[in-house]
Amino acid sequence: MTDQEYVTKLKSHIHWEEGMDDSMLSFYLAQGKKYVQNALGKENEWLVIMVAGIMYEYRVSEKELEQALDALTPFFVQEGYSDVETTNE
Repeated sequence: MTDQEYVTKLKSHIHWEEGMDDSMLSFYLAQGKKYVQNALGKENEWLVIMVAGIMYEYRVSEKELEQALDALTPFFVQEGYSDVETTNE
């Protein structure tokens, strides 16, 4: 997926309004990609969008950001298990 496709999907996910400044969205996406890559060892489009959206939404508050990212743990675990099942088949 290209960076512009990621930006478009992220805008849709966070209900971006026309005319808003989108100059920081690429930063949130880069951090989302890095977070997912470190957690899974690969990029997962859906999780990148989710993490980037959380980082955008909670860009100021540390405690809520931590809680929101922790809430994604089951999805990371599920993705890890599905990879193991796929490689073992």
